[in-house]
Amino acid sequence: MVAAATETQRCFQFTYDVPKSKSVFVEIPVYFPISGLPTDHVEVHIKDYRIPCFAEDAFRVEFLRFVTEQQDQLIQEEGDLLVADIAEALEDSVEVWQSYGKCDPPPSVDILKIEEEFGKICYELYHSPLLPALRARENKAASELRDLVKQRNEELKRIQEHHVLSMEEYVNRSNVESTAVNDLAASQMEQRQNCEIEWASKISHLMDSQRSAFKTWIMDSYQESLGGEEITSHGIPVTDNYTPPQTSGPVLEESFSISIGSQLKITHSLRLLADNIWSLCVGHPASPERLQTALSLYTNSLAGVMLLVDNRLNLYSGATQKLSKICELVPEFHFPPFDAQLTEVRQKLLDPGTERRRTPTNYLIDDTLPDAVIREDASSGDMILPTGTCYVTRHSNLRQVHVVFHLVSTVHEVSGDIASRDLLLVGLKNALKLASENNIDTITIPIFLAHELDPTMDHGWCVKRAEVVLKCVKGFMIEVGSTGTITSRTFQFIMPKKTPERTFHSISSLIPNIFRVPCPMVLDQTSRKKTLTIEELYVNDSK
Repeated sequence: MVAAATETQRCFQFTYDVPKSKSVFVEIPVYFPISGLPTDHVEVHIKDYRIPCFAEDAFRVEFLRFVTEQQDQLIQEEGDLLVADIAEALEDSVEVWQSYGKCDPPPSVDILKIEEEFGKICYELYHSPLLPALRARENKAASELRDLVKQRNEELKRIQEHHVLSMEEYVNRSNVESTAVNDLAASQMEQRQNCEIEWASKISHLMDSQRSAFKTWIMDSYQESLGGEEITSHGIPVTDNYTPPQTSGPVLEESFSISIGSQLKITHSLRLLADNIWSLCVGHPASPERLQTALSLYTNSLAGVMLLVDNRLNLYSGATQKLSKICELVPEFHFPPFDAQLTEVRQKLLDPGTERRRTPTNYLIDDTLPDAVIREDASSGDMILPTGTCYVTRHSNLRQVHVVFHLVSTVHEVSGDIASRDLLLVGLKNALKLASENNIDTITIPIFLAHELDPTMDHGWCVKRAEVVLKCVKGFMIEVGSTGTITSRTFQFIMPKKTPERTFHSISSLIPNIFRVPCPMVLDQTSRKKTLTIEELYVNDSK
């Protein structure tokens, strides 16, 4: 019996020359056996890694040749492994025959996967005296990455300012043809694109080297700790001068405890707050919130946030672009980089044989939704996802979040009226089910299903939208609680920081009416009936 083929990663390297500039080096991880057609992956990589138009043909030829060579090599390696397995099986048969029926020892337990082993080691080190040294290395790597990102932003800003001045001077000239202006704009765009590609390669190289060095240090430190040796930080200071940021004002916040269930009641915690949702993601690497997030990374107390994104699966628009910029500021040591996770989602969606409904680790497409059709934009090549789709990314470099649920919505769903069976609410309920099945202990939900308030979102609209979302979450609690598969959770409902205080208190008053909030019973001592003694009863009877 032949075992199922495991996924193997190979790196495709491509270099092309930029006119009047340095050569650009691109390294792309490719997973074999490759799903779908290699030509589809070529177009995806061209857009994801921003290969310029003059290098696209060479990229296609080199990538297809690389895929063919690697597939042939993998087939050869699989054949060699099969031959080795057959030879080993024959040797075992000879040993059994020579033992004359003696019982062999039971087979050993299968070795854990590398990722699971690394996670267990990290959990032990995070909860050991090595924590200060470990955090010191993470903070040092974050400082190096932030400096490089700052240099990139400054250079792109200088290029942008130079382009604006050059375009203004050129346009102000007399007798300037429109074709010449278009050529200048195209030249400036290509120059900026080449600069972005060059800096992206530098940042990616730094992240890879930091990730490799971190894993090596983790494994070495773990081995040294097993041997009883003292672990040092190798010159890296274990303290960081962290100063808490100055808050602009008090945050509106209120907490509730609710009980759901008819017979077996389950108590959940609800928290209502008015704050910027990005405050859960952005923070100093040495902040205490990041420390708590790191300590709970490999536990059953994970934290997730629901992020409203547009229907294009890319890194260049909406909330996804902002999250990508946040992830650039701190290295990702425990999971694949954010852009690599999105590329994996795209590749699996391109495969028609992939199971797309409630997949626990990568993404969620509910095939029961009407119009749940994935299509590709002919002009840009972006993948267009239906409303209610939710794909999941994992993070260890965010402030108070381990898992991000990217819930696809459009402008109509964000600012318009929605009903209980709207696609967006169905997607929200399915995402909550996915969270409950994967040990997400705390989930943050935008109560308006929007991250910002616009002038059309008045007080009445906010209260109505919050009521619909709260009832949707209650329906999820009742549905899942009836199966007995859900435990006590914490649901955070967050609204934009600029929400008026009147609106906040109106929504706060909705929660006791929608949910069953346990209230203590106060006994009025004055109205309690007095119990008479025997002597008092005798006196009353005599009267």
